[in-house]
Amino acid sequence: MPASVFSDNVRNQKTPPAPQPEASLLSEKNLAFLETLKSDHPDLSFKPGRKFLFRPKRSITYLEANENFRLLLLHELAHALLGHFTFNRSLERLQIERDAWEKTRELCELYNVPFDEELAEAELNTYRDWVHQKTLCKTCGLSCLEVSKESLFCPFCQKFYKK
Repeated sequence: MPASVFSDNVRNQKTPPAPQPEASLLSEKNLAFLETLKSDHPDLSFKPGRKFLFRPKRSITYLEANENFRLLLLHELAHALLGHFTFNRSLERLQIERDAWEKTRELCELYNVPFDEELAEAELNTYRDWVHQKTLCKTCGLSCLEVSKESLFCPFCQKFYKK
């Protein structure tokens, strides 16, 4: 093959475009806030996802398109800072959430983010409802006592149930 043809072929090849970073749905204010948290907590990873979530021990997932972005992100950070890695009983889960919301209140003051009491209570109510539903007696429908990680006791029916 003549050198000129080879050279022409190389010159005419198109270079694939460089991959573009995914567009963020975050406002400039929220993006700056996220960068501040990343800088303040370099031991944690922050990544977009389908919901706000702390994954022990070092990962926080956030939902970009949320009007309460900063508050909910601080709530997940609170879980990380408090070392909320596991729970054994349903009521422990509720206590963990309450503690995280109290820590969130402190973080809001530190980062100058308004704390929304109504949102915090609404979020806590989802866990209260979850605990209630999880502990209902399969026979009479009244609330059972959680006697261990695996079992419930209904004082009315005088029966033990596996969760």
